Parts: sequence; C-alpha cells; structure tokens
Amino acid sequence: MLLQQKPIPGYWYSNFSGQLIQVRAIVYLAGKRRRIVLEDIGGKRESIDVDSWHGMDLVLHSPVNEQLEESVAHDL
Repeated sequence: MLLQQKPIPGYWYSNFSGQLIQVRAIVYLAGKRRRIVLEDIGGKRESIDVDSWHGMDLVLHSPVNEQLEESVAHDL
C-alpha cells in the first residue's frame, strides 16, 4: 500500500529503502501543483511531476518541525 504524503517544502521524507529526500520547491502553473523539486542527502536535485510524487512510497521524516509549530501556536 502506498502512503500519500503531501509535499511540504523544507521537509525531509524517506522512501522504502531509507533514502532521505527533501522537498526543495513546488512549481505551480495556472494555480495547480505541476512539479516538485527534490534534493537527496548528497545534494543531487531532480524535478518530478505530481503523478510521480503520488507514486512514491514516502514517510515524513521531519516530525520535529510539526511539534515545534504546535508548541509555538499553543504558547500564543
């Protein structure tokens, strides 16, 4: 079963083999997400289409960022 993760710029994801990739940018055209720019841990970048993103079995690897955002929002 594939996990459907939303691409979030700056967040790291890991695939089924444990490789880390970071979403560097999302390219929009006519208000729709068209391409996602990824970077691996070695700095190699690639651009994939949205269908390819949805075909990747990824797990969010940056939960600390979400916890920090929640604690900041709670403190306000």
